[in-house]
Amino acid sequence: MIISGNRATKTGHQSLFGTKCSSCGTKDSLEMYTFSRYFHVFWIPVFPYKKEAITQCNHCKQILNKKEFSSDLLSQYEEMKANIKKPYWQYIGAVLFAVLIISVISSVREDNKKDIAFLNAPKAGDIYEIRTTDGQYTLYKVSEVKTDSVYILFNQFQSNKQSGLRQSKMNATSSFITEDYLPIAKKDLLVMKEKGEIQGVNR
Repeated sequence: MIISGNRATKTGHQSLFGTKCSSCGTKDSLEMYTFSRYFHVFWIPVFPYKKEAITQCNHCKQILNKKEFSSDLLSQYEEMKANIKKPYWQYIGAVLFAVLIISVISSVREDNKKDIAFLNAPKAGDIYEIRTTDGQYTLYKVSEVKTDSVYILFNQFQSNKQSGLRQSKMNATSSFITEDYLPIAKKDLLVMKEKGEIQGVNR
């Protein structure tokens, strides 16, 4: 379950000298507070999305929201807002998410480079993660490598998910059918990779 929501944190405070409370008329009794409301996931701030402000009278305790501010209070709010430092820490979740995405992309690229290197120089014992034409997943094992071809052993098991290729029974030596093999030209291995038939190579 994903826990998400929003919170507000105080970003500024200022005493409004020379201003009267609209409720009790007391002068120099108003305090203005500004807040930044942000969205969070698992209590980690992701991004701020709203600025809020209130005033409170120290005498009668009246509280006004920004939408209730007079033109004078709005003017003082704008001046105060100009001096408030942006709460950059409220973007920490977005930054972490961006770093995660970049890391995943980098990892995928590195895995792809490794696969291509292995396919260019196949070795006996290499395991190819295969996506079949009907959308199933299985494993091929390189039994023998010759000058321009590799000889592939089929696996007797299939999975409807790529994660199923990690099953111990599918990776067992006894799962590969040794009575039959498929010769594949080395040049066709990269074609199979480009078409998405070969999903990955394990060595």
